[in-house]
Amino acid sequence: MALSTQDRLPRGPKTDEHLRNVLCGVLAEELGQSIFDMWFSNPKNIVLDVNSVTILGDTDFSVHRLSTKLSASISKAVRRCLGPEVKISYQRRSQTEPSDKAAEPSDKAAEPVATIKASDSQVLFPRTAGGTGHSTSNRTVRRNQGLESFWFGETNRLVEAGTRQMFQQFGQLTPFLVYGPTGCGKTHLLETITADTRRKLKLRRCVFMSAEQFTTYFVSALRGTGLPSFRRKYRDLDFLAIDDIQFFAGKKATLGEFQFTIDNLVRNGKQVVLSSDRPPIELNHFGNETVARFSAGLICPLHYPDVKGRQQIITRMCRQRHINIPPEVVEMIAERLGRDVRRLSGAINRVHAMAEASNRRITVEMAKQVLVDLFSVNSSLTSLNTIEKAVCDFCDIKPTELRSSSRRKRICTARMLAMYLSRQYTSSAFSEIGDYFGGRSHSTVIAAQKKVTGWIAQNQPIDLPNAYYPAKEAVARLESNLRIG
Repeated sequence: MALSTQDRLPRGPKTDEHLRNVLCGVLAEELGQSIFDMWFSNPKNIVLDVNSVTILGDTDFSVHRLSTKLSASISKAVRRCLGPEVKISYQRRSQTEPSDKAAEPSDKAAEPVATIKASDSQVLFPRTAGGTGHSTSNRTVRRNQGLESFWFGETNRLVEAGTRQMFQQFGQLTPFLVYGPTGCGKTHLLETITADTRRKLKLRRCVFMSAEQFTTYFVSALRGTGLPSFRRKYRDLDFLAIDDIQFFAGKKATLGEFQFTIDNLVRNGKQVVLSSDRPPIELNHFGNETVARFSAGLICPLHYPDVKGRQQIITRMCRQRHINIPPEVVEMIAERLGRDVRRLSGAINRVHAMAEASNRRITVEMAKQVLVDLFSVNSSLTSLNTIEKAVCDFCDIKPTELRSSSRRKRICTARMLAMYLSRQYTSSAFSEIGDYFGGRSHSTVIAAQKKVTGWIAQNQPIDLPNAYYPAKEAVARLESNLRIG
């Protein structure tokens, strides 16, 4: 129930600051962290008075946006923190007033646009310093976790070193681009980097968002004639992280705005962190200029965790969720379930749910029964046709060329990769593989397998039409495209 007037703390400068901090926390939960950062990076945009809250915007567009599109969430947050009788008004900040000073609502300072009276609702503001505050969603909690929550492992030492160097030389290794397949942890990494930037470097103007969100806000700004405000918000940041930038492909106007935003931040020594599901050179429709800008920073591949890494991740997930799974079960799940970390999380949830529902102890046999469908999907063998398509797409050649008698180097390289993968991940015999790829003998397939194995052992670079790839990375990307666990 709502707190009475007598129950509330006496108002004063310290109390108002405390109330503002609590309100900011609830606003971040209601709006989402990225939207909150965009509109309330300066907490002084929230002015508290007796029985009223004033939300300040820098422009008419900002005030209109806050009082219409975001008013429901703002009203809900105010009701939760301050009570149903508190009134909310939206005003434009005075142009002569510095943005880092607390704004006082007055006729000269701002022009009122809208006033809303909050309806009845429960107040979740703590009554004492030791009381419990508002609850946070799982996504908000995750975004507040730092790099200690991310498992790099032996396979991602380059990304780990690049991340630490980025914090030591903030704004110099920019843009910092991480690429890797779905489920390898790109989004989690960007969220932890954003959280550590706020916590360790004490920077407030930090925004994490997806490429889809950037596109949506940009298009909305275009239609609402709020482009100057949009540009000011994103080009004045200290830190910007954008996830899944491959989403920009084919969106010419958005891509141009994205490029100019990155240029402005880099030029001013700000830090930009990006993620993609493929290396920049494979980002079709981005253009040479944009790809060249990525190359000026730091580009790192992010790989799936190995078996040891998966064991550590499962153990950490169980600890966070207060789930007790025996070590032998953790080891079995890590070995049988492949690379996508999301599948590990789903497996843990399913085993724990079954144990709770049936009141059974978690054992290896019980886990095998519960996860049998996941294990069968993960271990299912791919086909020669699927491998052929994946190799042709990766090496930019046609299937007819792969099966032809051509001895051109790049076609021979692609053919040997296809034969190696076919032997590793199908049940086909050497002769069957040879027949499929142009009627070749079984000895040719054996030779191809030995050749590629040697490349991987020496991590020899492979010459492809669009780039040189280390052999390990080339094979790993092909396995990722095939979704081989």
